[in-house]
Amino acid sequence: MRLNHFLNILALGLLLLSFLTASGIYYLIYLPRIEEQVISRQDRDLQAVQKGIAYAQKNLDTLCYDYAIWDDMVSFVDNVSPEFVTKNLFDNAFEAANVDGFYVFNRQNQLVWQYRSGADFDSQQLPLGKVGVAGKLLPSKVEVDTGKPSVRSGLLRMGSRVVYFSNVTVLPSNGEGEVAGSLLTVRNVSQAIHEEIEQFSLIKFDLEVLAKPELAGETSLGFRETPKVDEISAEHSWFLHDALNVPSLKITVIHDRNLIPSIFTVESILMFLSVLVMSYIAIVPFSALVVRPLRVANAVLDKMAHRGVLLTMPTGWAITEVAKLTESFNLVVEKLERHQNYLESLSFNDPLTGIANRRSLEVFAERAHKQWREGKGAIGFIMLDIDFFKPYNDTVGHQSGDQALIKVAQALMLECRRRGELVTRYGGEEFCVVIHGDNLAQMELLARRMLQRVRDLNIYHQASPYEIITVSMGAVLYDGYHPEFADDDWQHMVKLADEQLYQAKESGRNNLQILHRKVSPLFVVG
Repeated sequence: MRLNHFLNILALGLLLLSFLTASGIYYLIYLPRIEEQVISRQDRDLQAVQKGIAYAQKNLDTLCYDYAIWDDMVSFVDNVSPEFVTKNLFDNAFEAANVDGFYVFNRQNQLVWQYRSGADFDSQQLPLGKVGVAGKLLPSKVEVDTGKPSVRSGLLRMGSRVVYFSNVTVLPSNGEGEVAGSLLTVRNVSQAIHEEIEQFSLIKFDLEVLAKPELAGETSLGFRETPKVDEISAEHSWFLHDALNVPSLKITVIHDRNLIPSIFTVESILMFLSVLVMSYIAIVPFSALVVRPLRVANAVLDKMAHRGVLLTMPTGWAITEVAKLTESFNLVVEKLERHQNYLESLSFNDPLTGIANRRSLEVFAERAHKQWREGKGAIGFIMLDIDFFKPYNDTVGHQSGDQALIKVAQALMLECRRRGELVTRYGGEEFCVVIHGDNLAQMELLARRMLQRVRDLNIYHQASPYEIITVSMGAVLYDGYHPEFADDDWQHMVKLADEQLYQAKESGRNNLQILHRKVSPLFVVG
């Protein structure tokens, strides 16, 4: 049976039964009766918070207006006097009123005096150079020329901060005469204001100053615009922009969860019981045909993730797609395992020769040794040393010596390209080859091919009796794991190969010595 046929039959039965029962109970009886009420209540929550945000700015309007209709302020704007500041505009008064910035502008909207509670509220942080400041942040020329009182208030972005602001034109207290200028007061939208609004509205909400005045695909509301609830949710968010339409705040109202429709009612319990019965009808075949293969696959993937090994999955499943999926997975595992050694060899390269370095040898040899102990094939090591390399360096120089090392390394790489083979630079002119999975004949064939490959480079070496660069090799090969070799780690194997290399040098160099480690057969004596 194909997976889509099975799922179609199962889905059709579940849909027919669950749709008639669950939808009838939930959508026709339960939900409509309370959804409208909840939306209305959540809408009132949003309005209460919005009004609280707007109300928190009223004190600033009052303060700014009181200063603006002060007759002495008219004279001060026209003629800024340090004596007036000392007697009337002292810092304590602004601190007591929770004002973070107080700025005095003349008729041309030029700053003539300022107070700020900190560097963040310096007049340089005011966006006075932006288009639209006149009329939105400061009075326009028309408002100044007409001589009528005008007020502007709302939110304003000052650098990384967002503040309430209030701007009132400065006029004589009788309201007659020309406009002398305007006053701008600001108060930081701080945690204290947040708490004040929560106490005023009795609604819990989060107030976040936007790090960047940008919104991707979102719209923002004005300071006094009221958001609307479109659907029931545990929380609702909206953005506020300042007087210059710069997105500044994100407001998130957290609603009382007790108001959100609960599924734990008599109607909902009946609905879920009906769904449970219908699900039980289909659970037996579904579990046998779909869930069990998925559980097996999950177990295999979990072992792979935690043990760091590649495993295959069983393929004998009734559903065609599941069986093909596991077969394809096993093919991928096989390819990954085939390329794993090669990929690891690329991750740690010797900077001179470009082949794997000592660290790569440790990682590769450790894994090969582990697999060998698990009974997965043979393991072997070949130690190589360039014959008479120091005299070669002394004769031709270190740069030519480095070039010879590179050529020898690349020649060895050309022969060690199969899965389970890794050639590494062991140190100086010495190389080490790790072989996993070969037998003795294959290892000897590989070693002799490497000997010949180096000879074929035909690099002249006047200090060598062979007159060309050659290598000496010592190797050790262990057949499949046996408890007799339980104490032999891969470092010990490398040491044995190095001893064979010493014997190869003693026997004239340019040759190979192999030690074959295998379990001696037992003979029955009769």
